[in-house]
Amino acid sequence: MNKRNQLIATLVLLAGGIFIAGQAMAAGAIAIDSAKGSRWGVAYDHPNMASAENRALRECGAGCKVVLRFPKGCGAYAIDRARGSTIYAWAGDNSRAAAERSAMSGCRNRGGTQCIIRAWGCNSR
Repeated sequence: MNKRNQLIATLVLLAGGIFIAGQAMAAGAIAIDSAKGSRWGVAYDHPNMASAENRALRECGAGCKVVLRFPKGCGAYAIDRARGSTIYAWAGDNSRAAAERSAMSGCRNRGGTQCIIRAWGCNSR
């Protein structure tokens, strides 16, 4: 390969790297405990999903699992506060309001009578 072609190839690779690095990436996740979900962790605006999952799990603590991954937009987690209830739901959507509506609807559809949003998070990118 001559020097001109090497220079062109180098410039193309650099431009591609700059383009990829310049793209805004965000990832979010919600983790809850295995009981009623009295413990939770929310992560958003992480550079990749693994990072978001790890943060949500660290916030939640031992015995938790990731229940929602949202690579864009928002995620919300709703619980039923009725005495003795173990009903909860989660949802992701393009906006906080839409994610919360969906989580609340899921909680009520499962029989929840006193559903509230326990946690939410939104990616800014």
